[in-house]
Amino acid sequence: MELSGKAVLVRVDFNVPMNGGVVMDDARIRVPVATVRDLQKKGAKVVLMSHLGKTSNKAKTRSLRQLIPAIEKIYGNSVRFVEDYLSENTRSSMKEAPQDSLILLENLRFYSQEETCDLDFARKLASLGDFFVNEAFSVSHRKHASIFGIPQFLPSDLGKNFRKEIQNIEGFFNHASGKRMAIIGGAKLPTKIKLLKRLVAKIDKLALGGGIAGAFLSYLNDDSSEIFDLTEYESDVKEILDNAKRFGCELIVPTDFSALISTKSDHAIMRSENSNTTVFDIGPDSVKLLEDHIVASDVVLWNGPVGLFERSPFEFGTKAIAEFIAKRTQDHKLISIIGGGDTGFAMKKFNVADKMTCISTAGGAFLNYVENEDCPALEAIRISHSKFGRS
Repeated sequence: MELSGKAVLVRVDFNVPMNGGVVMDDARIRVPVATVRDLQKKGAKVVLMSHLGKTSNKAKTRSLRQLIPAIEKIYGNSVRFVEDYLSENTRSSMKEAPQDSLILLENLRFYSQEETCDLDFARKLASLGDFFVNEAFSVSHRKHASIFGIPQFLPSDLGKNFRKEIQNIEGFFNHASGKRMAIIGGAKLPTKIKLLKRLVAKIDKLALGGGIAGAFLSYLNDDSSEIFDLTEYESDVKEILDNAKRFGCELIVPTDFSALISTKSDHAIMRSENSNTTVFDIGPDSVKLLEDHIVASDVVLWNGPVGLFERSPFEFGTKAIAEFIAKRTQDHKLISIIGGGDTGFAMKKFNVADKMTCISTAGGAFLNYVENEDCPALEAIRISHSKFGRS
């Protein structure tokens, strides 16, 4: 569409780690670069919208003003910062900004109406632009005003990275020629139950790690191992196991663990059936087991570390698997899709992030889309398309 002189609102996720007003990791600031530059080439004024932190408290430590040096360095543009973007005078001056301007709005969550998805607030935000682009997949599962509300008032579409995130996930499930394997780790079973139920019905192999694996081992061993307490999730575990058999999904659980045996961080490797102590990682036999299954797979989706990778010596399992997947990927023998959050952080720690096929910028949103094949952000874009047509 003709964008020359038009203002395009771009929802980004610049919720980056900060220390003393300095950006510690600018990866999320780099995510929308391609989309922003394309819009600028078409003569659009780009208005960046984001949150920083979880609070609506207008603290200086949560102001997006701190991000300006990092944004200007990455984008090669001077940034015009707008603090009070709801005032009439401010909106008028923004519309008078020159073509190709890069404008940054103050923290959206400084207004409580953002998280409550107040449509009047969304309408005011929409009045700042002519079009809307969502380039914040990592918050696409939030039904907030800047995600769900704005597209109801403006012609809207997805940014390049958002599209890529969805295509990567859909590509995993639609990979017709070859074996699909998922590795699901993490400490908390409740957050992954829905994910596991969907995966066993769709893929060929499902490998478990972390506390999630412990819950399944407790069930399979008739709770004799006492590694983890199933509590109210026993029926969910049984359903997942039954469905794995029903749909022909091979379930892979660890056979040995690395466990803490003293307060001095000494550890020992023990079999899954003879331990009632606290375990923090999978053992070498389990790593070899997973590697054998990875070799037999064509595409792997990984979400959740398989151990306490932040703490030595319990980084062994996650590091070994990460390096193995990276090598298979680089040898063009595997497509690797890494879910964000802790898993993405682990890939950076072990220096393999740039060796994977793709690493999602999202944590919760990644899981949400894998589970549901939809999200509030996409629903909002569909609403916009029905009202204004596709842009």
